[in-house]
Amino acid sequence: MKRLGRLFLLISALACCHAAMAQWVSPDAPQNGTQQVTTQQQKEQKADDNVEKAYPYQAYLPEEVVPVVNGEVTWEQTFQTERTDEENYQLMLQYLKKIVAEEPQTELARVALVNPSEHVIVCNMNEWLTFKRTFLSLDRTRLIYTLMVSCHDKKVTAKAYRIHYVYDEQRETMKYKAEEWITNKYAVNKKGTKLLPISGKFRRKTVDRMNELMGNIHIALIN
Repeated sequence: MKRLGRLFLLISALACCHAAMAQWVSPDAPQNGTQQVTTQQQKEQKADDNVEKAYPYQAYLPEEVVPVVNGEVTWEQTFQTERTDEENYQLMLQYLKKIVAEEPQTELARVALVNPSEHVIVCNMNEWLTFKRTFLSLDRTRLIYTLMVSCHDKKVTAKAYRIHYVYDEQRETMKYKAEEWITNKYAVNKKGTKLLPISGKFRRKTVDRMNELMGNIHIALIN
């Protein structure tokens, strides 16, 4: 009986010792719960890194962002209104006279032709398109185009075409046509994944400006 009692006590002591040792681990040893959290955090961090590394000008890569009509880069948009053609014509004439005298237009911008009977207005737009401005330098180009606004059937159609640029006038003046400078062939790399450094910046700024121009005309019509 004494031997059985000693054996029982020995087994109990070993069990307690094992249980106690199970609670002691190396501080450097990975733990299941911590490992799972770390793995999830790594996945989330990787996802964040991918977002940060995503190409910032992705929206400017599709071919359709620079519309080409019959071989010519042309932005055109039609707006429905409740006004008569004459009312739309007078509204647009006053609006266009105003904007050709404001920034970013240069002194060369003007309302060039009007046709009151056909309710058509043609403007020679000559404006500054700024790429970068700092205290020491200014990188910009002249953006030159024709803007035609026609008013028919309670609709106003704005069309910007004959787009070209005069760049770096302070040093060696360079001239570019939009068709040979901001279309995919000239402004996007062969893989279609990135804009080219120089022509790409022209493409971005022109797209932004034309969208702004059409948006402002729309606002003028609904106010």
